[in-house]
Amino acid sequence: MRTIRAHRGDRFASADGRHRLYVGDSRRLPDVATGSVGVIVTSPPYWQKGRGLASADRWARELAVEFGREWRRLLRPDGDLWLVIGDRHDGHEWAGIDGLVTAWLRRTGWGLQAKGCWAQTRSRDRWDDRINYVLRFRKAGRPARRSGTTLCWMLPLPRGHRESAWDATPDEVVRAAIGESARRGAVLDPFAGAGTVGLVAAALGRDWIGVELDPKMAALAAHRLRLLRAPGRSTSGRGHGTKK
Repeated sequence: MRTIRAHRGDRFASADGRHRLYVGDSRRLPDVATGSVGVIVTSPPYWQKGRGLASADRWARELAVEFGREWRRLLRPDGDLWLVIGDRHDGHEWAGIDGLVTAWLRRTGWGLQAKGCWAQTRSRDRWDDRINYVLRFRKAGRPARRSGTTLCWMLPLPRGHRESAWDATPDEVVRAAIGESARRGAVLDPFAGAGTVGLVAAALGRDWIGVELDPKMAALAAHRLRLLRAPGRSTSGRGHGTKK
């Protein structure tokens, strides 16, 4: 196993340039061209700071306002945004994080097109039947893309890479999201983690762009995708890591 070390500002790419990984913050991605992304598929870092609905609402606002602005710039007019978001119970009640995120995205120019769920079987969580929402958005005013696909899965948590600090989204969920979306433009994962979305995108013959703040996780993603260190430095800043 070749050893890869990554630092903030590093860039990695496949030999043909179709798969790229930036180590840094995904709130600002000047290295990625406007309108070059066909679909965004990502699982943002779980809401973990604080407790109660007020804290969850602040997390949803930050996601929609601080990250969503850049997603709108990068996404093609006919592109889709897919979020896989796990709900949380704070000991008193479920947060209902899907509703909070949807409300904030609507305020910032997005429309909810479809809603599904992935229920974790054999969950390690102390709460039964842990639910992960699968939410599909388009820019407000864009017509819905009709689909007969049922967005519902009952799957165990994928076996994570031994060096990964985070859980992964099942390949089946990622594959469905990409398959239901625009065929033109790259697949973007702004919280790339260990590169699960990148691996699925590569297997489907799609270009992929990943962004990961945590250098250790970025190095793992680069190794799994067989990426090479690219010359130059990314201009992405600091911010959130991810969980895949």
